[in-house]
Amino acid sequence: MPVQTIALAAVAVAGVLVSVAMVLVGLPEATPAQSVLLELSALPLSVSVGAGVLILHLRATRPIGPRSPRALVAGGAVGALGLLLMAWAYLGGPRDVVHVGQVLVWLGLLAALLVMIRRQPRSRITRFHVPDEADEDGPEEHQADRRQTPSL
Repeated sequence: MPVQTIALAAVAVAGVLVSVAMVLVGLPEATPAQSVLLELSALPLSVSVGAGVLILHLRATRPIGPRSPRALVAGGAVGALGLLLMAWAYLGGPRDVVHVGQVLVWLGLLAALLVMIRRQPRSRITRFHVPDEADEDGPEEHQADRRQTPSL
């Protein structure tokens, strides 16, 4: 496994841990700082998803399609607009814009994720059949009744 992939996986895990810690610390929501921690707890998760998108980019074997650059640019623009809205909300704008900004960041990440999933190698399905004893005997008297559903 390349060093880049290991570093990106570490960033992804750290983002999840930081997000969980932010939720746990901000959960009582008794102070304004705790409210801010809860509002921004999705940002480390978006960093984790971004690291996952980069891991998929490193693993990709198929070339970028003709519409993929447009999708990546649009996703990047939407994500950047979301970050700008979040910064504006905390610098003096209305605080309700933070949530709109987070949605835009996630939509930008979704566009990048869809492009990278499309670039992944196609999986080949191989079906193996292992004969049972009933297949070797011939008659179906040893096989289970196919009409009945198993009980759980």
